[in-house]
Amino acid sequence: MKRRILSGAIFLLVLILIGLFDSTFVDTCVITTLSILGIYEYNKAFKNASYKPISWVGYLGCLTMFLMGGIIPDQDKMLITKIALPALLIIIFMYIILTNLKRTIVDVAITVFSLIYIPFMFSFLKSILMMQNGRFLILYVFIAAFASDTFAYFIGTKYGKNKLCIEISPKKTIEGSIGGILGVILCFTILTYIGNAYFSMNMNIIYMLAAGVIAGIAGQFGDLSASAIKRYCNIKDFGNIIPGHGGILDRFDSMLFVAPVMYIFLKIYMFN
Repeated sequence: MKRRILSGAIFLLVLILIGLFDSTFVDTCVITTLSILGIYEYNKAFKNASYKPISWVGYLGCLTMFLMGGIIPDQDKMLITKIALPALLIIIFMYIILTNLKRTIVDVAITVFSLIYIPFMFSFLKSILMMQNGRFLILYVFIAAFASDTFAYFIGTKYGKNKLCIEISPKKTIEGSIGGILGVILCFTILTYIGNAYFSMNMNIIYMLAAGVIAGIAGQFGDLSASAIKRYCNIKDFGNIIPGHGGILDRFDSMLFVAPVMYIFLKIYMFN
């Protein structure tokens, strides 16, 4: 219970930073910082499993996201996007060749995956913030990540009998999973009502209920995916930046999946 309260407090703190400072630069700094900490925890986890991810490449990927977050003009961002990933891949292979293959192809794959899993997925928070009414829309992402975990925990604790993924997360149940999705739907309904009634958002409640289902499912897969990585690396938590409660990836694992899913949904919904 304390873990979930603290998770909510951390989400709230990030929201306050983003909301209080209505600044592209501040948004970018917050999201880049989360990405850098996430890369550190990810690399540490795989090093624990005797792999050798190329840490500095991950940090370089975070720097690329930082530059694209507001420093580089919009007209140049697509060009940077097309250049960044192939450039990083070339740099990685040049590095392992020049260092006499001290890293294996598996280490390269783990390194490249870190770029996709952490800074790229986190970058969708920035993409949502850059939308019209992005400061309000970002609430859906944070609420989905928090509500999915919280409702799944309470419903699962009280009614859970059937295990969901015993090999990955033995405590999770099907009942809890359903409760998490219903919790997100409930929270989306309330948030949509508030947005329409007090902020002139004009959001379609039916569409946002559908978004609640999608976000609720995505959040749980994000949580399970992080658990799968931890189990593979034989660790309990990604870090101890929050003593007794784990690291950044432990607290933001659901959001890594919710953010891109909600971005895609909102782009399709707003386009229509």
